[in-house]
Amino acid sequence: LIDLIEARREQLDVLDEDVRKLRTEVAAAESRAAQRSAQGTAEGRRLAELAGRAGTTALHGPGLVVTLSDSDRSPPSPDEAGASRIHDSDLQLVVNALFAAGAEAVAINDSRVVVTTPIRAAGDTIVVNFRPLSPPYRVRAIGADEDEYAASEIAARFRRWTRLFGLGYSTSQADDITVP
Repeated sequence: LIDLIEARREQLDVLDEDVRKLRTEVAAAESRAAQRSAQGTAEGRRLAELAGRAGTTALHGPGLVVTLSDSDRSPPSPDEAGASRIHDSDLQLVVNALFAAGAEAVAINDSRVVVTTPIRAAGDTIVVNFRPLSPPYRVRAIGADEDEYAASEIAARFRRWTRLFGLGYSTSQADDITVP
């Protein structure tokens, strides 16, 4: 099973590289086509906006970074072990709260989150875009308003869970975040 997983990861890496190359080729072709047309400028802006929303191009700008990590405390009992770990649903809540706070683009540990992005658990591992992630989880959100996010119910929950269970949770404003 481990060999199969590693083989699939290698295949995914090869396919990701192919996608990057094809995107570069498409971008170059779009650029050439835009230069040929008087309408190309307006259409080029529209395509760039759509590409940003679809997550096919990297974006950068000011935003918010939320860092989450498992607790380093020992749980009082085996039944309470889940309270000391970050779960896929926790990341989903944070991502949704960031979008509600005005985020234009979000990534978790360099994995871009778009409308169709699955955030799931596979045993004790969190998987985003079919790629396993390791803590700490850094959720970067371009355009998210820090005050609006801090006032959200989700941020309040994590502040409470940090006190109760020792979860790692922090937020920081950044002048220039890059979301792949």
